[in-house]
Amino acid sequence: MIIEEAKYFPFALKLKTPFQNSLTTFTERKGLILKLTNELGNVGYGECSPLPGFSEENLEEAETSLKGTLEFLKQTEFENDFSIPSKLSSVKFAVEQAMLSLAFQRDSMYWIRKLGLVNRTIPVSTVLGFDSLENILSKIQEKIELGFDTFKIKVGRENPYDDFELLEAIRNTFGYDIKLRLDANQKWSSDEAIEYLERFKDYIVEFVEEPCEFTCSTFKTVEESNIPIALDESIKSQKEAELYIKDCKAEFLVIKPMIAGGIFSSLKIIEAAQRLNKKIIISSAFESVVGKSVLVMLASLTNHNFAHGLDTPAFFEGDLCVDTYGINQAKFSFNPSNYPPKFNLPF
Repeated sequence: MIIEEAKYFPFALKLKTPFQNSLTTFTERKGLILKLTNELGNVGYGECSPLPGFSEENLEEAETSLKGTLEFLKQTEFENDFSIPSKLSSVKFAVEQAMLSLAFQRDSMYWIRKLGLVNRTIPVSTVLGFDSLENILSKIQEKIELGFDTFKIKVGRENPYDDFELLEAIRNTFGYDIKLRLDANQKWSSDEAIEYLERFKDYIVEFVEEPCEFTCSTFKTVEESNIPIALDESIKSQKEAELYIKDCKAEFLVIKPMIAGGIFSSLKIIEAAQRLNKKIIISSAFESVVGKSVLVMLASLTNHNFAHGLDTPAFFEGDLCVDTYGINQAKFSFNPSNYPPKFNLPF
């Protein structure tokens, strides 16, 4: 495959309301859309949008790297290896998504077989950031009416009793028919985490993401907690993920491919986890409709029925184009014969 033209375009998506966790607050999502055209005239898109506060690179660094990658793409003939010189996860994600899109358009059946893609119904969770108690309860009710039954609740408030009060109110209001996940974004020490998790167990929690400020502390917490622990922002690469899969007793790994090394690294992480019966949850880094589409494909390759964290486009005032993978009753329907989706983009 030969790349005849390589361009990228900036974008910015405003959130309906600010999204806050224990680390930061988001009001908009900025990124770059890569557009590649091959010798057949086919077009493939990929998204490059490092997540501030979580990605190791910022958007300016990613753009510099992506700009330098464009000439490499036009000077290289590709078969089925889409490796590039850039080591930045968000740049790899964009290039791999766009190249994979072109590869599917050339020979979809080869890639469907190679990746093991099948028709899947994919359950989806939603996430609730810091907000007033009344607003959180109202948002949960709205999502229940749309078919959602799995909710990730951001915890790690300055006063931990505010977290306890929130969970108490959720269970008192909605009972135990909904599933709860908690995400502290590495807010606590190991001792604090162990103390708080002991309190959380009465609320029946599916798992707690990243309770501790240091990964070694999280390892200790995994050993001493009766609540399942999930790793998320500790994972910045395929190498780290495979190490944690092998050496950490955490049952769940929440993978953000935009941050964890790109698409092909995420495929290898899924394979490594499944060999040791660990559960991979594919999670959005607040990508646009473009980046989210390949996350749906990755989620289809996991071998469990736990919900994936892919509802973040609902937070945007508007997206780049119509979302082919719309959520219906908190589920995606993935059909590999329709991958990649067609994007009616303004550039």
